[in-house]
Amino acid sequence: MTPRLYTIKEVSLRSGVSTQLIRKWEERYEAVMPQRMQNGYRGYTKQDMDTLVWLKGQVDEGVPIGMAVLEWKNEQEAAAKELEREEKDLASEDAIAKLQQFYMPTAMDWNQPIEQLLQFFIQLDLSNAQRFYEQLLAIHNLEHLMLNILEPTLVELGERWERGEISEYQEHFGSHFIRDKMLAIRSLFRPNDESPLLVTACGPGERHELGILFFGFFAQQEGFRVIYLGSSPSEKGIFDCLADVQPTAFTFSFSIEERLESAVPFLLELDRRIAENHFRTKVFIGGRAIHEDALLQGTGQVYLIAGDGKSCIEKMKALLQ
Repeated sequence: MTPRLYTIKEVSLRSGVSTQLIRKWEERYEAVMPQRMQNGYRGYTKQDMDTLVWLKGQVDEGVPIGMAVLEWKNEQEAAAKELEREEKDLASEDAIAKLQQFYMPTAMDWNQPIEQLLQFFIQLDLSNAQRFYEQLLAIHNLEHLMLNILEPTLVELGERWERGEISEYQEHFGSHFIRDKMLAIRSLFRPNDESPLLVTACGPGERHELGILFFGFFAQQEGFRVIYLGSSPSEKGIFDCLADVQPTAFTFSFSIEERLESAVPFLLELDRRIAENHFRTKVFIGGRAIHEDALLQGTGQVYLIAGDGKSCIEKMKALLQ
């Protein structure tokens, strides 16, 4: 499988080296040699990022960049020769097996990533869960990772807890692990300041965050600026945000129907204030508590949208148009 390539913005965020400095080090010192992706953008490998992190550390310590690059290349050349010698020494099957056992003490099932992640969560094995996730991140694009691995893992985790197959602490461990990864992925995106602003949050009384985080990821991919207000924000905070910011849209998630019913007076008041002040803001409600698309009864700008995060984005875009 072809290793994943990273954009210059992703590399800058992960390495701490500005995009301008990355280009300068490329052109003057050939510190890294990016490939060209199909869209014409520079494409960097994981090794390129490791190189830039090391060079930045040297420069921060006062080493001139030219000398740092030369030292790095010399070390890489020496390491390649050493690796070649080691490969010859480890030609036997017994030596290879011992090497694999040393570097990978836990057998990882790459063909069933959902089940493998679940097992790490159940065992509270943070080290192997992190290592496995980093490998998945390296070989899959973000959309596939989100839709086909992280989201199904989260659903299965919750269902096993509801069936009594795992304990609450195991479910919490896995959920928080995925939440942290979601927030890290979202931080990679920097939409244009002129992009439409979408304010997302769990609905009042709602504390299940991951659904709205998935939604926010897909919204960012579609070019929205996304602000996340967290779980169970106060009604006053939402009203203040409407008055001060007047976003393109609010999006709230509800996982339990009873909480949605309890929030109806708040949603009616939010709709009233939008109409009273002639704001163009719309309100969208999603999550497991929503089973069909509809305009919330008694409102003019509060829409219920059913489905997963990606399909809800398409519906929201159509309504905003």
